[in-house]
Formats: sequence, structure tokens, C-alpha cells
Amino acid sequence: MVDPVSADFSVRMQLIVDVLAQTLDRAVLFDDEELTPITHSRQLGELDDVRVHSVLQRETRAEVKAALFEFGIGSADSALWIPAFPQYNLMPRLCVPVRSASERFGYLWIIVPDGSLSEHGRQLAERAGADLRDVLDRRNAALRAEESAQQGLLMRLIAAEEPGQAAAVVAELQTRAMAEPHDVVQVFRFRPGAAAKVDPVDRSLALRLRLAAATDRTRRWYTLAGSPTTILAVAGSAAGSATTAETVAQGVRASYGARPPIGTSGAPLPITQAALGFRQSSLALTLAEIGAGSTQVADWSALGSWRTLALLGKAYGPDRLHDLVHPGIVGLIEQRRDDLLRTLETYLANGGDVRRTSEELFLHRSTLYYRLEKLTEAVGGDLNDGETRFELMLSLRLARLAGLYHPDSTDV
Repeated sequence: MVDPVSADFSVRMQLIVDVLAQTLDRAVLFDDEELTPITHSRQLGELDDVRVHSVLQRETRAEVKAALFEFGIGSADSALWIPAFPQYNLMPRLCVPVRSASERFGYLWIIVPDGSLSEHGRQLAERAGADLRDVLDRRNAALRAEESAQQGLLMRLIAAEEPGQAAAVVAELQTRAMAEPHDVVQVFRFRPGAAAKVDPVDRSLALRLRLAAATDRTRRWYTLAGSPTTILAVAGSAAGSATTAETVAQGVRASYGARPPIGTSGAPLPITQAALGFRQSSLALTLAEIGAGSTQVADWSALGSWRTLALLGKAYGPDRLHDLVHPGIVGLIEQRRDDLLRTLETYLANGGDVRRTSEELFLHRSTLYYRLEKLTEAVGGDLNDGETRFELMLSLRLARLAGLYHPDSTDV
């Protein structure tokens, strides 16, 4: 599925790059701000390892990227010469930053093996950079207008609990070439934070474009700006869905410069069940934010018994959950005994296995036994008793959901 707006502007960008390459008889490459290729010319003249790797792997090696940014491309407002970096087999090249007053779109590269380019050639490169900037400005303006029209439909889709309502919204999406009735959807949610001074809608749009560029054309991406921000991955089938979470995590990291917890609905659902996916991803995000998952992306379908507690927490609310926590656990929290709380949580998670618990916490067994004695006194129960263990594990998790306790991995 191809986004007609993006596709039209992609053709224009390709034409600018091709014309410049043919006029200069040089290889030309246009990267985004993270030095991921957007488009490139056909092979003209001599190439280096950096260009070949970038085109074939759709990335710039980390050490090369670091060297280029250290040289100053990130702060450059006009064209600058990049000398040869023999250690990376990088030939001399002209770098033309492509940016507007408020946004850096990327970098236009012209490989110049002999290190010289006429003044006229440099002017042509700068003109091509300005043309790319204008195209990208118009593309983003067109996409913002399209985004605005799409937002209402997508909001209705994730709110449509009744099958008839959902089918009606999907029919409208189909008329806009946004989805088909038999498509499937995965939903993701995360909180972007408030550090950046970038408009949240613009940042959300940039994320959507990055996700679209990172995957094949069988998948459509939609984003709903806000806190949390919502991502919908729509596809014709479930094929390739296993890698969607990693794609989202990488896209969020590149677009926001952070690794926030992300909640996902998990396995693809029929698009008419997007509202269910939205609810599941919202609950998964709640669990991800309290450390319930073992990875950055918490998959609702893989969260086990945490799901029951998440539903309970949503029904009760944090204040009422507080009343369900074992008083012994509350006491340890009030005393700020995170060391004992983490010991108890690890011990219970390991089914009372002393050896595994001591290894996981890097504790000598005598230290662990001492802590278990303290815990037995604090909770007033037998840690070998199954019912006591269940109540304590339940209380630890309820304490997390209530915001009373968040384990710190440094407290051992």
C-alpha cells in the first residue's frame, strides 16, 4: 500500500538527485537527518565503501556517522567540504545540509574523489539542496493537511466498540485508501515526554514517515499525537508482524531520542477490532511503565497474570488498590526498604529457590537467609506457605500499580 502523497514527492526528490548526478557526472546521495538514505542516483564515477554500505544496508556505520557529526555537519547551515577519511575508506565529498528555518531534513552528498568541484558545480549542488528543501516543505504541508483529515477517522476507529460502527468507519477508511475491510492492525502507545521543543504533531508525523521508510509497502502506518501517542500498523495480513515491535522501538528512539516504555496490543487483530487493540495497548503501556515487562515494548498477549491485575487496577483506581496491599508490604515501602522488597520479589518469582535468588541478586546465601528472616518478621507470615506467597506477590504487584513502589535495579 503506497501513500500517494509521499509517493508523488518521492518521485520529485528522485528527479532532483538524478539530474544533479547526470549534470556533475558524480554519484549523489540524499540522507535523512540520521544519515539513513532517502534516495540516491545510479552509479556514476568512483565509489567508496561508505557509499556502497549506505545504499546496500540502508544505514551509515556508527563510527562513520560519529566522525561526520564531529566534523560539524550537524550544525552546518551551508555547504561544506568533507575531506577523505582513509580509516573508513571515505572519499572527499561535498555535503549540502537540507533544512528549513525550523527543521533539518537531511544531507545531500556529492562524492568528489579528486577533491575538487567547480564553483558552478557547487552552486548546482546548493540549488539542488534548496529544491529538495522546498519539495520537503511542500510534502510536509500536504501531509499535515492529510493528517488532519485522517485524525478524525482514526479517532473514531479506536473508539468504535460496536462491530457495526467499526465496519462503517473502515468503509470510510477504504474510500480514502487508508485501509481495506480485511486488513489487520497492531496498536502501540507510548509517552513521548516534554523535553523537546518540537510541535508534537510534527514529531508524530516525522515518526510516521520514518516508520514508513523502514518497512516495505505492504504496511501502512498512522500516528495520533498526544501523551500517550498512538501508533497503528495496518497490513493486509499478519505476515511480518513479529518484527513490528522492534521497528516501532527503533523508530521512536530515532525520532524522539529516547527509549520510553511502549505498550502494544500484540498479535494482529482484525481492523474492525482496533478499539480492542487500543484498550489492550493502553493497559500494556501502564504495565510497561511500572516495569512489568522484561523489554522496552510490553506485549499485552505476553504479560500473563499481569493482565488481570491491569484490568483490576483500571476498575478500582490507584487509591482503592492501596487498600488491597498487604500491610507488611506497606510497612516495608514506608521504611524505604527497597532492598528487602526486591529480595522478596525475586525470591517469590523464583518459586522460593534460594540458589537462583542468590545468584540473580549477587548475594551470599547467608545474606539472603538473613534477609528472608527479616522479611518473615515484617510480613508476619511463613514464606514457605503457598497462600502467603501468593498474597505477597499479589501485594507487590498491586503496590506497583498503585504507584507505591517501583523497583530500582541498583538496590540489592
